[in-house]
Amino acid sequence: MVEFHSGSSNAVNSKGAVIECIEAAFADGDKADCRLLVIHSTVGHNFTQMMAGAKESCPEAEIIGCTGSGVIGREGVSEAMRAMAVMAITGDEFAVAATDGLNGANSAELGERMAGEIKAANPDINMVYILSAGLNLSGDRVIEGIEAVFGADLPIFGATAGDNGKAKGTFQFHGQTAMENGLILVGFADPSLEVLSGVHHGSIPVDGAIFEVTKSKDNQVIELDGKPAWPALLARFGLPPETTELTETLPITGLGVALTEAEQVDYDNPQILRVPIKVSDDHLSFYLPTSVVEGTKFQLMQRDEQYIFEGVDRLMERMQKQLNGRRPVAVFHADCMARGRFTFNRVLKDEIIAKMQYPLCGDDVVPWLGVYGFSEYCRVAGKNRFHSYTTSLFPIVRREVA
Repeated sequence: MVEFHSGSSNAVNSKGAVIECIEAAFADGDKADCRLLVIHSTVGHNFTQMMAGAKESCPEAEIIGCTGSGVIGREGVSEAMRAMAVMAITGDEFAVAATDGLNGANSAELGERMAGEIKAANPDINMVYILSAGLNLSGDRVIEGIEAVFGADLPIFGATAGDNGKAKGTFQFHGQTAMENGLILVGFADPSLEVLSGVHHGSIPVDGAIFEVTKSKDNQVIELDGKPAWPALLARFGLPPETTELTETLPITGLGVALTEAEQVDYDNPQILRVPIKVSDDHLSFYLPTSVVEGTKFQLMQRDEQYIFEGVDRLMERMQKQLNGRRPVAVFHADCMARGRFTFNRVLKDEIIAKMQYPLCGDDVVPWLGVYGFSEYCRVAGKNRFHSYTTSLFPIVRREVA
């Protein structure tokens, strides 16, 4: 039987931090039993020291993970330059596959190949947890590749990696190796477990701001309304086309794609969001973390704080119905760095995290691992989907016995 344990640390020494995380996770257990260790870290840590410390503490564990702009544990949020959180897993009912070299053109191919590897290792997999690079990928095509092996009914959940908000480079961990373009799949095969999912973004449409993709390739948007895409998008804000610092544009360039009516009800949003994550060297086009076809219409979106907080309340109401009185045995969490209360020129996240953790956990100690990455993999309306700018929650529960 698979069981979960979590811990976090703000220690500056990277080896000491991961050891502290593991000790906190196994306060009432034996860390030697750990078989899978998932690490989330901010980019300030020394990854070589971190992975060495993880191996020393849990020599029998497979080690995976990724970076983000912050981490979320059962103890709360940390966006310190060196912050770390882990989910330590015992039991052997899982399989792991990992590869480097992910990009927008090969996402489906690598997704299918990694899915084939974990299925070959354990044909009883009933859910797939995914961590991937955050900048150069087509997340929807990764899902497409996994579904080519497992079918569309298997739930897929997880996150893309992040950095310190600069969108310069993200890191993924496997064993003792740090990758920058990695794809990691974990297939869980404990028949007593199921994963629930809930997702919400907090953006509303900007009136009259609709663009049509008139030229594209894979995940590259080349033209909007017949004009070079990046200058056309920036012109809406009066910004010069040479603006490529994504810290300036990420908060304002959310692009919404309309959902069906049925999807809107389950998602509690009329649009699913895409984010320009990379600009071409000539400043004329931009890249999304999803594939994009010509003819797609993008609705420009803007962050709305009231909508964020009200949406979280509604998300938790839907989640309680799914739980049906059950307490999660663990919660995985992928979140957007821009969600929270904007105060003193920064977004404070503790309040919004508390609005999720208490309804799910109450006063119980529930293992919790989250990361502030660039995008999220979350099932909605019966479909595995790829999102940006969301809170995506994945409670793991024991199945109800008939």
